[in-house]
Order: sequence, then C-alpha cells, then structure tokens
Amino acid sequence: MADRIETIRKLLAKTPEDVFLHYSLGMELASRKEFAAAVEALRRCIALDSRYLPAYVEAGKCLRSAGDLSAARETFTAALKLAEAKGETHTRDYIQQQIDALPRRQGT
Repeated sequence: MADRIETIRKLLAKTPEDVFLHYSLGMELASRKEFAAAVEALRRCIALDSRYLPAYVEAGKCLRSAGDLSAARETFTAALKLAEAKGETHTRDYIQQQIDALPRRQGT
C-alpha cells in the first residue's frame, strides 16, 4: 500500500493538477486511516475541480472518521447541493443518509 502512495506522489510531482491522482491519493491515505492527510488530498482535488462529487463524499467520510463532525456535516451538505445541481438523485440520497447518520453534536 505504501508503494501505491509513493507511486501516486511521484506521478503528482509530474502532473500536480491531475484531479484523479489527488483523489486516488486521498483514497489510499483513507484506507490507511490517515484521515487528515486524506482530507488534504481530497480538498486539493476539490480545489482543482469543484464539481468532482466523489471527493466531497470521501472527504466527508474521512472527517467523520476523524471525529470532526461539524466539518463532515459541512462537507456532506456541500456534496448534497452539488449532487442536486447535477441531478444525481441516487448519490443525493446516499449523501442525505450520511448526513442523517451523523450525531447532532460532537460526542453523541
């Protein structure tokens, strides 16, 4: 797994504007439970392409896993708005389920 992360980082050094490579890096880091680094990679992906919906969803999941429920809710809400704007009803429903499953307050 570390080899994949290293490979992606090498590719990013050559093509730093590649949205999918940032997304891939975020996913690999998330699989290692390196949530802060994963969120950073996913946010870079979003900065490069603000309509790349999977990055919002995965960032929200990482933030939730890291315990930052407020930021997770904010990210999922942005994802929900984007899914609605894109007409992606299945994804919208999935995101709404993620929001509904979040505790109302930290620690609850």
